[in-house]
Amino acid sequence: MDKNSRLVALAALRQRISALERPMQTRVSAEPDTAWLPGIKTLDGALPLHGLTLGALHEAAGAADTDGPSAVAFLAALLQRLSRRDGRETILVCESGAGRSGRLYGWGWRDLGGNPTELLMVRARHDKEALWIMEEGLRSAALAAVFAAIRSTGFTMTRRLSLAAQESMTPALLLRDDGLAPTSAAATRWLVRTLPSAHDSLDICAPGAPRWRLGLVRCRGGRPARGDVEWHHETGAFRVVAALGHRPAAAAADQQRTLRSALLRTG
Repeated sequence: MDKNSRLVALAALRQRISALERPMQTRVSAEPDTAWLPGIKTLDGALPLHGLTLGALHEAAGAADTDGPSAVAFLAALLQRLSRRDGRETILVCESGAGRSGRLYGWGWRDLGGNPTELLMVRARHDKEALWIMEEGLRSAALAAVFAAIRSTGFTMTRRLSLAAQESMTPALLLRDDGLAPTSAAATRWLVRTLPSAHDSLDICAPGAPRWRLGLVRCRGGRPARGDVEWHHETGAFRVVAALGHRPAAAAADQQRTLRSALLRTG
C-alpha cells in the first residue's frame, strides 16, 4: 500500500471512530449525574436537571428556631440518597457546635436507614475550621458525601465549596443556623418546617414517618417550589403527603381508634 492509500485509509478510520464516539457523547450529556426525589414531581420539576446535582453544594436551614432538628433530618435523608456511589462509602460529618439544630449522630443515622460505620465524625472548634475541613474532604475525592453544620458563612466560602464539590463530583450538604439569610453560591437552598407525623400503621399510639414542609427557596437554573413530604427509611425514598381527606393511612388510623374505643367501652 503506497503513502496516499495509507492516508486515505487513516482518514476513513478516523471518521469511523468519530461516528462511534458521537452517540456515546450524546448519551452521557442526556444522563446528567443527579439523584432524584422519587414521587415529588413538584420539587423535581423545579430543578434544572429534574434532580439534585451530585457535584454541588446544597444548603438547608430550619424555617423557625424550633425547626432546626427537622432540617438536620432532611439533610441526613438526602445523604442516604446521594451517597454510596463508585465504591465510596465514607461520609464526612463535621460540626462546629450543637447550635440550635442539634447534631447528627450514629443512632439517629441508623433510624433513618443508614449504617453508623459509614460516618466519619469530626468536631471543629469554630465555623471557619469546620468549613476548611469540609473543603479538604471534598477535594480528596475519596468520600461519598460531605456534611457540615455551622452557624453562618458568606458567599466566598460557599463558592469555594461549590467548586470543590464540582471538581470531585462529591455531594456537599451544609446545615446553617442563620435561616439562609446571607447570599450563597449553593446550587439549592431549602427551608424546612416540621409537620406532625401520621400514626404508625401498626400502633396508633406510635408516631409514623417524619414529615416536613420543604421550601426550595433558591435553585440555580430552576425555580422556587414547595411540597409536604414524608421520609420512609425502609425504602430510602420521599413520599408526597396526601391531603387529609384522601389519605388511606388516616382512614385506617381512624378505624383503629374507633375499634380501640369500642373495646375499652365493652371491657
